[in-house]
Amino acid sequence: MMLERLPILKDDGLITPEVGLWAEYKYRLVWNYAKMFAASMKAKWDARIYIDLYAGAGRSRIENTKTIVPASPLLAMDIPNKFDKYIFCENDKEKVQALKARIGRDYSDSNVSFIEADVNKNIEEVISNIPRHHKGFKVLTFCFVDPFNVRNLNFQTIKKLAEKYIDFLILIPSGMDANRNISYYIDESSTAVEDFTGASQWRDEWRLKGARWENFGLFFADLFGRQMRTLTYFYEGLADMVHVRSTEKNLPLYHLAFFSRNELGRKFWKEARKYSDDQLDLL
Repeated sequence: MMLERLPILKDDGLITPEVGLWAEYKYRLVWNYAKMFAASMKAKWDARIYIDLYAGAGRSRIENTKTIVPASPLLAMDIPNKFDKYIFCENDKEKVQALKARIGRDYSDSNVSFIEADVNKNIEEVISNIPRHHKGFKVLTFCFVDPFNVRNLNFQTIKKLAEKYIDFLILIPSGMDANRNISYYIDESSTAVEDFTGASQWRDEWRLKGARWENFGLFFADLFGRQMRTLTYFYEGLADMVHVRSTEKNLPLYHLAFFSRNELGRKFWKEARKYSDDQLDLL
C-alpha cells in the first residue's frame, strides 16, 4: 500500500464547508483504514458496513484556498472493495442535501441510508439500518465519529453501537475545545464531560491530577479511552491515539482514537497511520 494524495476536485456549486489544512490528514487516515478494513474483511464477513455519524456534505474546502477535497463519506465510497452498506448521519439539512446529490451523481450503485437527525437522539434508527448479525450471516461495522465539539457527542450513543461487532475511529476534541474551554467544562453546572465520556466521577479524579498541572485536554482524551476499555475495547494509553496539531502554529487540536476488540484491527490502524503520516502540502 502506497501513500496517496487526496483527489483535488472541481467546484460543483453545492455547499462545501471550510476546514483547516490539518483535516487532510484526518481524511487520509479514514481513507487508508477503510481501504484495509473493507478489503481484508471481504472474505471473512458476509456484510461490511460503514457508518459516518457526522457526515457533513461529502466535500471540504481547505480554508484560505480554492482547494476542494473529498471528505470522509465520499472517501469511504472511493475504495476498490466497497462496503456492502453505508449509513450517513447528518443534522444539517443543507449538508445532507449536498451529500445526497453527490452520492446520487457519483455513487448511485451503492447501498446508502441517510439519517437526517441528531444522532444522539436517533441512535436506534442508525442501529435499525445495520443488517442483523445472526448465525450464517456475519456483520462487521466500521464507524467514523467526527464531532465538532464536546457537546456534540454522547457516550451512550457509542455504548449502544458497541453492542454490535464494530470498530470505531473517534475524534476527541481535546485541544480545540476541551482544554481551550476548561473553565466551562469543569464548572459544576456543566454535564458535557460526563455526557461525552460516560464517566460520572471524573471531577474527583481531575482535582487530583489537575493539582499536578496535567493538561485538561490530555486528561479528557485519556478518560475517554479508559471508558472505551470498559466496553471491552483495547486501550493502552494516549500513545494509541494520533495527536493532531494546527498546521501554522502547531497548537494541539484533537486526538484521533481508534478502538477495536480485535488485534487485527489494531494492526490495520498502525498501518493506516504509517501510510498517512507524511503531512502532504495540498497547495
